[in-house]
Amino acid sequence: MPFTHLIVGGGSAGCVLANRLSARPGNNVLLIEAGADFPTSATPDDILDTYAGRALGNRAYFWDLQVRRGDDVPYLNEKSCRPIRYEQARVIGGGSSINGQVALRGMPVDFHRWSSLGATGWDWEGVLPYFCKLESDTHFPGDMHGANGPIPIRRFFREDWDPFTCSVAHEWEQQGYGYMPDMNGMWDDGFAPIPVSNDGHKRVSTAMGYLTDAVRARPNLQILAHTEVLRLVLEGRRAIGVEVRDETGAQRIVTADNVILSAGTLRTPWLLMASGIGPARHLAEHGVPVVVDRPGVGQNLQDHPLLSISAYLSRSARSSGAARRNFAYLRYTSGMAPGWNSDMIMMAVCRSSWHAVGQRIGTLAANLAYAYSRGTVTLSSQGLAAGPDVSFNWLADERDRSRMMDAFRRMARLYESEGVSRYASYPFPSSYSARVRLIQQNTFRNAAMTRAGAILMESSPLARRFIIRNFIQDAPPVSQLLRDENALEAYVCANVGSTFHPVGTCRMGAEGDVQSVVDPRGGVIGMRNLYVADASLMPEITRTNTNLPTIMIAEKMADLIGTAG
Repeated sequence: MPFTHLIVGGGSAGCVLANRLSARPGNNVLLIEAGADFPTSATPDDILDTYAGRALGNRAYFWDLQVRRGDDVPYLNEKSCRPIRYEQARVIGGGSSINGQVALRGMPVDFHRWSSLGATGWDWEGVLPYFCKLESDTHFPGDMHGANGPIPIRRFFREDWDPFTCSVAHEWEQQGYGYMPDMNGMWDDGFAPIPVSNDGHKRVSTAMGYLTDAVRARPNLQILAHTEVLRLVLEGRRAIGVEVRDETGAQRIVTADNVILSAGTLRTPWLLMASGIGPARHLAEHGVPVVVDRPGVGQNLQDHPLLSISAYLSRSARSSGAARRNFAYLRYTSGMAPGWNSDMIMMAVCRSSWHAVGQRIGTLAANLAYAYSRGTVTLSSQGLAAGPDVSFNWLADERDRSRMMDAFRRMARLYESEGVSRYASYPFPSSYSARVRLIQQNTFRNAAMTRAGAILMESSPLARRFIIRNFIQDAPPVSQLLRDENALEAYVCANVGSTFHPVGTCRMGAEGDVQSVVDPRGGVIGMRNLYVADASLMPEITRTNTNLPTIMIAEKMADLIGTAG
C-alpha cells in the first residue's frame, strides 16, 4: 500500500502527527527521523530522567549545528561573532526528549495575535481544545484543562520548593507580585509553579506519550530512523516525496500522496529552500532552481533570549536530590516594551547542572517573553551539504537590549536582598558557554573533576572565591558591569543565550501576505500536497516556552490535514 502521508521529522510535532494520522485506517503513514528511535521500553536513562540536564549533555541527541549571533547586533568583537554550537535535537521525540519539560501554553492574547496576523482559526478559542486534548493535567480539572491526553502535566507547588527558590519568591512578593497556582489558566503577572511534562518518575516526551507500543504496532505506521531527508521531490508544484540518505550513506527516493514537514524551525525552511521554495533571489544566488517564490521562507526567526547570574548556594539552600532544577516562574511587565504586557520571564534555578559543582550553583535567569529582534535561516555559502545558515540577531533591536539590561539589574538586586543573600553568595554573570557545554557532558572524567572541585569549594570561603573567579566565572564581576552602562550593554549583547525556543521561519498567514509561507490549514502557499506542522509556522512567539504550543500545533494540524489528498 503506498504511503498517504510522509512526515519529515520525528520531533515534538512529528510524533503527534504519526499517531493521529495513523489512527485513521484509510491512511498509511511513514515517519522519517534523522536521529535514533527508541521504543518506550528502550528509552535511555538520560532521556527518562526528570532532571533535564543529563540528556542535554549527550551530543548523540543533537545535530552538529553552529549558529551566529547576527550581523545586526552591536558591540560584538571578533570572538563573539564566531559561530557557536546550538543544541537542536536529532532524536525521536525531538525537543521533548531533551528539554526542561516545561509545559506552558502561552497566553490567550498570543493566539489572538496569531489570528490578527492572518492565522484565522488559531485564536485562543481555536487552540484551547487542542491544548486540552494533548494533556492529562493532574491538578486542575475543568473546561480549561484536559484529563485524558498522552502528556501528563504536573506541578511542584510552593511547599515543595527548595530554600533558595523560596527566598527569591518571597522577594517577588515584596515587589508586589502574587502567587498563581496555575499559570496555564491564570493570565495576570505573578509567579507560579512550573507545569512539567513528566509523571513524577520519568519524562514523558511525545515519543513516549504518542508512539506507545500499541501505536507502533499499527500496520499502517512505519518509522524510519537514522534517515536524513535531503530535499523534497516535486512534480511541478506538487510534492510527491523526498530524497533520503540512510546511515550507510545510501540515497533513495520515497514517495507519498502528502508530505508534511515537521523538521523544526531551522531545518523545515532549509528543506523548502533546498527544494526551490523560498526567496527567488536567494535561491538563484545559490544555484537552486526556483519552483515557488516565497520571500518569507527562512525569515521571521524568533527566540526568547536569556541572561543569567549565578551564585554559590549554602548547604542549607540546596534541594536535596532535586528532581528538577527550576520550580517557579515569574511573569512580569517591564514597562519598556510599548503595547506589550507580560513581556518578561524570570526564574530561580536551584542547581545549574547534573554534576557536583552544578549542584552547588544556583542561578537567576531572565528572558524576553516577547522579543522585537528577528533573525534568519538561509542557505549556506558552503553549499547544501553544510545545512542551514542561522543568524538569530539576538538583541539587535535596542528595545530588547534595554530590557535585558534591566533584567540583569533586577537579578543583581535580588542577590543583594537580605533573604536571598542568606542562601546565595559570590554572584557572578553566567552563560551557556563553550566551557560550560564541555563540562555538561555526562562523562566519568567530568564527574571526577567536578567532585574534586566541589570538595575544594566546600573547604573554605577563600578557596570557593578562587574557584569561582578563576575556573567558573568568565566575565567581569557583577558590580563592575553595574557601574558602566556601556560595559553592561556590550556584555549582554555578547553573552545573551538561547532558551532553545526558535519559531517563526515558515510563518502562517493569509495567502495574499508575501511574508506568509503556509496558509491557516498548514498548506505551503503555491504548492499542493505539501504541509508544515511545527514551531516554524508560528507568526509570533508565545510568551512562554514553546514545546506545548508545538504539540498543540501538531494536534490541530492532524485534524486540518486529515485525509487530504
